[in-house]
Amino acid sequence: MAKFNAKNLTITVFFGILLIGIIGIVNAQEALLAGGDDFDTAVEIKPGSYEEVGLIEKGVKEYFYINVKPGQELKSEGTFKAFSDAWGEEELTLYNEDRKQLVKEGESMDKGEQILFSFSWMPGSDKDLHKYYIKRECTWHKIESLSLNISLTDRYDAGIQTDAGDTVEKAMSVGSGEYKSYLSGKEGTDTKDFYKVAVKKGQTLAAKVTPPSEASIRITVYDKDRRVLKDESAPNPGAIVTNYVPITKSGNVFVGVICDRYCSKKLVAYTLNIITEGVVVEDEEYDEDGLPYYGVDGVVPDGVDGTVLGDGVEKGGLNWVLILGIIALIVILGIVAYFLLKKKKQEN
Repeated sequence: MAKFNAKNLTITVFFGILLIGIIGIVNAQEALLAGGDDFDTAVEIKPGSYEEVGLIEKGVKEYFYINVKPGQELKSEGTFKAFSDAWGEEELTLYNEDRKQLVKEGESMDKGEQILFSFSWMPGSDKDLHKYYIKRECTWHKIESLSLNISLTDRYDAGIQTDAGDTVEKAMSVGSGEYKSYLSGKEGTDTKDFYKVAVKKGQTLAAKVTPPSEASIRITVYDKDRRVLKDESAPNPGAIVTNYVPITKSGNVFVGVICDRYCSKKLVAYTLNIITEGVVVEDEEYDEDGLPYYGVDGVVPDGVDGTVLGDGVEKGGLNWVLILGIIALIVILGIVAYFLLKKKKQEN
């Protein structure tokens, strides 16, 4: 009967665990899906790592598609290697749902050379879901292998699981505070973020944006009728921009953080600070006739319940009733006096 050997068992278990780990690592990099021949036959690709080893000849094209939510950053990164005895060239191209080319990245490789290139794209909130096509193509001679990493990273605004709207109608409601948000710069269509802020008459709104060093941000504040109240632009890339707006009417204003043409070549991660400060001025209320509830003499009583107050002042509506009553009484007394005088003359 064989004797139990603890040392051999330990070695066996160790190599078994090591083998399982190696298999797991290998499986983590999946074989690249066979893509479609054109847009109509494109194959859906999910975020992950893919590879293809073996002869990849010139002219071979593969089409994939992926769905991206507003506020998500799509990144495609490819690593390509040429044969030791031949040159090669590879391209990655991104298209939108209308099949319009958005980005094209490609490199030529010397014999045996390995290269890496990538692109990023972040859509705006004009749609609830965006469909993009990715095409990979060996454009010259042949290559030996490729690996492709596809990722989707959440770049949602203000700590909320969505993208701030790119129009006043879709503005995200925020209060005073500090918020971390994102714009696409040149790498996408998310170039505007709009925020809705409730303000009171007498306050001053301060909207401050701290951008990365390469970005030139603009802040535009609009009233409820979408009229520009004030516009402030960065004098140079990386400048912190603050827009101060005195509030003359209570309600909502809209803060637009804009990174459009020439703002930035890359994704913009910025910090937005919203501050409302100052003494609130209460707006005077008016009745259906356009008159102040407290009368036309400008004297405002201590209460608004319509009862006689401590200083004897009544709400404006009751003052009008009193005035009309006095006028009616005078008219009646006048009529009575007229008939009495007439009767007296007749008796004489």
